[in-house]
Amino acid sequence: METRAERMTESPPREQESMDMLYLLERLEEVLNAGSALPFTRRTLVDDEECFAIIDQIRLSLPNEIRQARKLNSDRDALLTEAQTRAEQIIRSAEDDARDLARDHHVARQAEARAAELIAQADKRAEETRLQADDYAYRVLADLERRLDGLSSTVRNGLLSLRPDEIDEDHRDIESPPR
Repeated sequence: METRAERMTESPPREQESMDMLYLLERLEEVLNAGSALPFTRRTLVDDEECFAIIDQIRLSLPNEIRQARKLNSDRDALLTEAQTRAEQIIRSAEDDARDLARDHHVARQAEARAAELIAQADKRAEETRLQADDYAYRVLADLERRLDGLSSTVRNGLLSLRPDEIDEDHRDIESPPR
């Protein structure tokens, strides 16, 4: 049969080692609460062997708990560093994108301004060309009219010289010659 101290030193059946420290502290508290109170004092008698056994177990599990805590802190720090690095990359990428968009926007504005300038120049040239074409057509038609008037006079004079009596002076119509 095992003693109470031997039962208390046994490892508790648990799934996680991180619970060892809490379990041992709870056992120590139970031992202290289970002690006998001395009459007329605030003191309690406890099984010192059992308490020392639990304290030894706490000492043994303490390095394991510290290692686990350090590993958790290390993992947390690595995760925070990775998250910070990723956040900085995202910020740099966003800033680069914003600069590209601003540059593209500036380039687009310049292109729009240049396009408007080219369209205005083309409209002005088109108007100048149209005016020049109208002027040229007017001069050609005026010259043609002058020539036709001269030709018409020549034809009229020729007709008059051939048959002066067939021309009606009011209408200047030429009658067709008889056949």
